[in-house]
Amino acid sequence: MSEQSDTSDSTLPDTAMATGNDQGEFGHPDSRPLAEDERKLLKKLQKAKGEAEPAVEDSPEVAAAVADDAPLPSAQVAGGNDDGLDARFTDR
Repeated sequence: MSEQSDTSDSTLPDTAMATGNDQGEFGHPDSRPLAEDERKLLKKLQKAKGEAEPAVEDSPEVAAAVADDAPLPSAQVAGGNDDGLDARFTDR
């Protein structure tokens, strides 16, 4: 077995995700100024009014499926692709 030299820098985190968030502490926010395109997008988002559509995950159907450990209900008719390629089963 060969020994590896210790070239680690103690000022660097162990991983790219080592911000302290996993220990219940706040991470380090990005303090760099926004780029021009980011500022434009931020202004658009701040001007936006109205309600967002509710998330599918918040629907009563999803809650019922989770409670029953069942698949989500579908609006589609089971087995129909509506593409003319459905299998036909006969008794012949």
